Amino acid sequence: MKSRLFNIAWAVRKQFSSFSEALAFAWKTVKLQIQLCLGVVTFRYKKVSDGSIRTATGTNDHGQQLKGSDRAKNYGILTYFDTEANGFRSCQIQNILF
Repeated sequence: MKSRLFNIAWAVRKQFSSFSEALAFAWKTVKLQIQLCLGVVTFRYKKVSDGSIRTATGTNDHGQQLKGSDRAKNYGILTYFDTEANGFRSCQIQNILF
């Protein structure tokens, strides 16, 4: 978990004025990822395409494997199963709103 935390912090470090702020954001992101693995969670993020705020309800405890799960993990992307749309979705981690 420590390596995931620092990988996320390095992925979003340019969005913050100091690395400690990036680490604080990474902690929130890791906690969200843990909650997604435990059950259904509602969270918000800003869409890249038009800048609108999207409220997502999703989980990672769906029992299905993600496509390409043998590929290297991109720590700048949060992938989840959207329970409302009944499909997999993703968002950029730096766009998550806490």
